[in-house]
Amino acid sequence: MILRDRGYELIKAELFKHLGVSGDAYKDTYLKRRIQARMRKLGISNTMEYYQLLRKNRQELNNLILTVAINVTEFFRDPPVWRTFQKKIIPELIRYKREANSRSIKIWSAACSTGQEPYSIAISLYETLGDDLKGFKISILGTDIDREALQIAIKGVYPVEVVEKNIPKHVINKYFLKSDEFYRVLPKLRKLVKFQHFNLFSRAYPKGFDVIFLRNVLIYMEKEAQEKVFRQMYEALENHGYLILGKTETILGNASHLFKLYDLPSRIYKKNLEVGYYGQGIDS
Repeated sequence: MILRDRGYELIKAELFKHLGVSGDAYKDTYLKRRIQARMRKLGISNTMEYYQLLRKNRQELNNLILTVAINVTEFFRDPPVWRTFQKKIIPELIRYKREANSRSIKIWSAACSTGQEPYSIAISLYETLGDDLKGFKISILGTDIDREALQIAIKGVYPVEVVEKNIPKHVINKYFLKSDEFYRVLPKLRKLVKFQHFNLFSRAYPKGFDVIFLRNVLIYMEKEAQEKVFRQMYEALENHGYLILGKTETILGNASHLFKLYDLPSRIYKKNLEVGYYGQGIDS
């Protein structure tokens, strides 16, 4: 007989209720690790005791939500992805826009954490299109569930080692201003990016994007939750749109019919127009 941890089940139910999720969204192995991390930090060993704390202390519930939703990020994480983005996707997108007589480009960095990814997108666009961005109106949306992380993103101030890890010096000089042990993102980048609080389990997604970056967050979710997110992402993309995942992530199950593989090493997909509204059985 397998004994169930009643305290853990109650914590999970409380967490999902506040995330707005109806069923299991995160994998139990991952969820238990994150809950135990919070409990250790507080010196609590009993899950029922921690559950009682969550019921009384909304701030601790918020802390747990952020612990579960943690997203490690850096500038130009996984460089091959960015090379593909700059050398293939951006030029293709520009050709499409010119043929469609459109001058706007919309890109979404979902689960952007402290903002390095959306700023990397902005740098990529400047590096590919030039200082005038070839006359295009660029709109980059960075979203995350962590409001504190978003405040860091909005300020655009990062330690020297964070900026210098993956960005060449000559590129840093064009887009950052150094002050003591920190770099500040220049206004030319900041004006392209808007940051906003957003929960991936929300029912209403923003729409109309040419490219969506959704990297290194789905691996912690159960398959059913992933499929709901993919369905929403399908609707959020324009018909010509690209979806960029993390290097260990792939699209499986019913959701695999919604996208066509574009570049396997970089985990880049394109919206599959042949399926139309395939997947109505996926609750969105």
